[in-house]
Amino acid sequence: MNIQSNTFERVLTSVKGLYVKTEGVIDRIGDNKLKRSLLWILTVFLCFSSILFLNILTPLISDDFAYLFIYGENVRVASVGDIVRSQINHYYQWGGRSVAHFIAQVLLLLPAYFADLLNTLVYLGYVFLIYFHITGRGKGSLSLFIFINIAIWFMQPVFGDTVLWLTGSANYLWCTFLILLFLIPYRFYKGNRLNITGQILAPTGLFLLGIIAGWTNENTAGAMILIVVFFFIYYRSYTWKIPGWAIAGLLGAIIGYAVMILAPGNFERAGESAFGLPVIAYRLFNCTLTFFFYSGTLILSCLVIYILYYRFPVGERKDKLKLSIIYSIAAIAAVYAMLFSPTFPRRALFGVVTFLIIGAGILYYNLDFSQKFLRQIRLSIIAIGFISFIFTFYLAAKDINIFRNIMKEREVRIELAKRQGAAFCEFERYEGSTYIHGEDPFSEELMTRHYGIKIRLKGRD
Repeated sequence: MNIQSNTFERVLTSVKGLYVKTEGVIDRIGDNKLKRSLLWILTVFLCFSSILFLNILTPLISDDFAYLFIYGENVRVASVGDIVRSQINHYYQWGGRSVAHFIAQVLLLLPAYFADLLNTLVYLGYVFLIYFHITGRGKGSLSLFIFINIAIWFMQPVFGDTVLWLTGSANYLWCTFLILLFLIPYRFYKGNRLNITGQILAPTGLFLLGIIAGWTNENTAGAMILIVVFFFIYYRSYTWKIPGWAIAGLLGAIIGYAVMILAPGNFERAGESAFGLPVIAYRLFNCTLTFFFYSGTLILSCLVIYILYYRFPVGERKDKLKLSIIYSIAAIAAVYAMLFSPTFPRRALFGVVTFLIIGAGILYYNLDFSQKFLRQIRLSIIAIGFISFIFTFYLAAKDINIFRNIMKEREVRIELAKRQGAAFCEFERYEGSTYIHGEDPFSEELMTRHYGIKIRLKGRD
């Protein structure tokens, strides 16, 4: 018993010693501007290279094969003009996400390496926008930047569907990037008045950006409009004047959202499903179930941060709570906006998780880290998170590479079958994983059109 006790004490002493040394190194880096800048550059580079590597590995799948063609026609997209025609067809025949699918078709038209690079840069932009929504005009925090990346990697339910899959990233990553970009001026506004040039240009710019952001994604764009309204209430609580550019942006967002929602294609599809009290009750249950099942860990993490902030705040507690609540309520609103959709795919939680990360991040950023206890928690989470990321990144790369090799093998077999005059090719359907989208029921038809031979996908035995 004494031997076990002594061993435990030695391990505990070693861990404490390691923590003290690590904190000392961090303090020395923090006091040196050059070292601090180099550490920032290294962290951003690691983030960029990791996502770029996964983007390069990820092949075309499912809807990607649909958007290689003009929507509703058997003509391959060859120019931006074709994409415009495709989106007009899409608007009248299927739905109003014209901005998202325009981006998707542009990415698919570009050389693969360039599309992968753009997708990675937008991911970095998305991370930095979350960062600035959290910090506002506050000082830099590398630990916050690391926390954001860890949260996105582990808390987004289907990272591959929303960040790596080209059509999925256009619908979720790119659209959320546009929404956060539109909201940045509202977050930064502190009652200050613009100069004459700004007063002329800002309303026009925000109005146009508002139309684009409102025309992106049903539940996240709806939550975005709610955030703007909450910011107006926030401004009035400090007796700040609501500026003209803010009103112009809101009007643009409402117009863009209306154009998306009122697309004739939406009504064509809406006629396919009933909408009564039992349906509403079921969807309410399903929305709640999906939210807690896939975001339960994040919700609990947010609760812990709220409790810690209540005990260890820095600055004006009431102000930071107001800002945090704005994003948190918007996240919940984005969940229940899915009541109007017959299904609630996991990828639709992308904007929800984003707003929850911002809401919790605002409180995390304003914790009193002069408390040793909080610094120990911060360092422990970063260390465990980084180690966990390394192992899960390996699994992600392995999963994606397996499917990449499957697609290469399929293409060889397809070319051979076409040369031999075969009537069809049959493959095992790929079900997907957290890191790569699976093949949908309509993938057979899309792949048949793309490859020029009948494709059959059989389920696993």
